[in-house]
Amino acid sequence: MNQSATPVIRRATEHDIEEIARVVARAFDVDDPVEEYIFPNPAVRHRRSSDMVRLMIKYRFLPGDGAAVATVDGKIVAALLWYPPGFRASLWRETISGLLLLKVMGTATRRGMDVDAAIARVSPPQPHSSLVYLACEPEWQTSGVGLTLASWAAADADKHGATVGGICKDANLPFYEAFGGEFVTKIKIGRKGPEMNFVLRPAVKADAT
Repeated sequence: MNQSATPVIRRATEHDIEEIARVVARAFDVDDPVEEYIFPNPAVRHRRSSDMVRLMIKYRFLPGDGAAVATVDGKIVAALLWYPPGFRASLWRETISGLLLLKVMGTATRRGMDVDAAIARVSPPQPHSSLVYLACEPEWQTSGVGLTLASWAAADADKHGATVGGICKDANLPFYEAFGGEFVTKIKIGRKGPEMNFVLRPAVKADAT
């Protein structure tokens, strides 16, 4: 792959769902405390995580304008999935996606809900962007494309004067700090889950200089 090329950042479409799910599942398959908590069995983690992400893209991220990709020569090399400020899934989409997620996640559904509950406890009450998945192909993980995607979403939040939040493991704190994120607190996922960092990028007015 031509790593000297400049990735093109764009909004994702339905045609990208399969490729995004593949990139995300591959990136989070190993050494990610949250995915390991949700799907503790490594033998099925990749397949079930792919199925889960595929449904979330279709019924939540795409309808909410919270999906972007970086492409090189037409191939997706990185993807960002997030909930923009004020995101609220329609009752129909939430019902359908909930039933389908229950089917593909099975007993992991409860652990997935633990993650949502932990984030909700520390998220600001005002509208904000919530970064959920930022994934890069292994050969692009130190290229800066991930930071470009995150900054792109942050600029989108700036249009609304909104903060940008997310959770990460200790090793990824410098990445969040690179685009203005600040450590807020540690959060515990479930009773036996991992302890993660909650990071928040302060709101920046779009016309600030």
